[in-house]
Amino acid sequence: MARHFLPIVLSALILIFLGCTPADDVGTNAASAWTGTIDTLASGTVAVHNAGTPYWSHDETWQVVEKFRLGSGDILFGSIRSFDVDQNGRVYVLDNQSQEIHIFDAEGTFVRTAGGQGTGPGEFERASAVDISPKGEIWVMEMPKGQLTALDSNGIYQRREYVNSTGTAYSRYPGGMDRVGRYNGAVYNRMGEGHTFALARFDASFAPIDTVPIPMRPVDPEFFEHLMDDGRSRIRAAVPYQGSHQWRFSTSGHFWTLYTGTYELAEITPAGEVLRIVTLDFEPLPVTAQDKAQVRDQLRWFTRQGGSMDLSRIPNTKPVVSSFFVDDIGSLWVQRVALESDDEGRIFDVFDADGRFLGQLRLPFALDMRVDPVVMDGVLYGVGEEANGASIIVVASIERPGAA
Repeated sequence: MARHFLPIVLSALILIFLGCTPADDVGTNAASAWTGTIDTLASGTVAVHNAGTPYWSHDETWQVVEKFRLGSGDILFGSIRSFDVDQNGRVYVLDNQSQEIHIFDAEGTFVRTAGGQGTGPGEFERASAVDISPKGEIWVMEMPKGQLTALDSNGIYQRREYVNSTGTAYSRYPGGMDRVGRYNGAVYNRMGEGHTFALARFDASFAPIDTVPIPMRPVDPEFFEHLMDDGRSRIRAAVPYQGSHQWRFSTSGHFWTLYTGTYELAEITPAGEVLRIVTLDFEPLPVTAQDKAQVRDQLRWFTRQGGSMDLSRIPNTKPVVSSFFVDDIGSLWVQRVALESDDEGRIFDVFDADGRFLGQLRLPFALDMRVDPVVMDGVLYGVGEEANGASIIVVASIERPGAA
């Protein structure tokens, strides 16, 4: 899925290239369909620019077909915090309300429940994430404690391990198992008088490997700030529509990042080397008067405490994408901001592992991207919602015409 290495690279910037690969050299099949460019910058970074024409023909477009749902039968989820899938297709769902892990087999049949609220062995107080280790153990991280509990595949308590506690919890745990079998524990990394997030990496036996910085945001965020009457404390609110910075593990053990403000993807090594920059031409979305009116309502808590907002600092356009994930063959799925309510959580731009724009998919269901989807052996697992608002896991097959 290096805090001080990521540069800003905009597609409009004029750069000096060491070499250039024209679109008609990408491959025989791509030559007639793909109109982008692949260039090598002076730094060695590969820059992939997509003009917007998809690689897929109509017959090559992938199809996502729902198979079944978990959580709509006898077992109901209160709130899904995290989930993972093992090599046999068994699904492990962490319920934030009950602090339980519900286990289902590959056909969607409920198997058993493990864990639960408490402080005893195999119990959790504030579980942040569940991961399946390369050895098939269930690893549950409690981020505020820096405590990892290992259960066997049946949910029986085995042991506890520890990383340096961050003292806080994020709704999406910024660590977990990567695609090459390393566990990444989110820790604070001391830098001079300050600190920043880093990932302490461990092998399949939880033996320490090293610590690496997480990718940094390419543009510092801006805030509305207000000094309180005591003259010491401050409150602040982020300026809306700036764009977010996100990262995910790649299939090769690197990071993929997305900066939504400019719709820019980047592949980065743990050492901070930028291997690849991927951009796509898009039509900007204007920030409307209605959007600004909603901002006033959303930030009323800030103004009620004396804060003021300079609306001229709000960008004129807003991001066209909101999140992304990496599938089992290295393809990137980038979630579009929906223009219609029926499309909310359903529209994804898909890129291959080299950054070429394949095309756009509309899923038959909406995905809640606050929890990362999992793709394994061509099966998509993601968090969705029933009509009554109940959280579920949707299991769907990805049909890839022409794929080997």
